[in-house]
Amino acid sequence: MLDISPDLRVTQPTVTLVGNTFLSIGNYLSIVSYDINIIKIKTKVKTVKITGDKLSLKYIEESEIGIKGLIYSVEYID
Repeated sequence: MLDISPDLRVTQPTVTLVGNTFLSIGNYLSIVSYDINIIKIKTKVKTVKITGDKLSLKYIEESEIGIKGLIYSVEYID
């Protein structure tokens, strides 16, 4: 198994936006709310609020979640 130095490990949430139709969030904790127009994802630091149209969960994995749809905004909220 490959050992990674503690200072190189990513423990903060990673948010990757591809165009305005796909978003992935790594190192998330839970789904706070889920609606076709708003999805809120709790991370270790803050909650990520995604607003858009026809939003849906494309995949859910242990450490990453994927969201597809027409994304209008991504913001960090308390």
